[in-house]
Amino acid sequence: MLKHEDMTTTAACVLETLPPDIWVSVSDVYKLTGLPEPRCQLLLTQFRLAGLMESRNDDTFFKRCP
Repeated sequence: MLKHEDMTTTAACVLETLPPDIWVSVSDVYKLTGLPEPRCQLLLTQFRLAGLMESRNDDTFFKRCP
């Protein structure tokens, strides 16, 4: 995902760490990456806004778009 010019290396690593087609919560991403939970929430929300992820339950769970 480093093809997106404005994406940071950290964000690209987080996106690549997430399993495809599985709903994950912010705490799941926190456990996988070790980043602070607010940072994980921000990244997941930015991914959703960029069309790279879907969300459900008021941005509680996220899933990578195919």
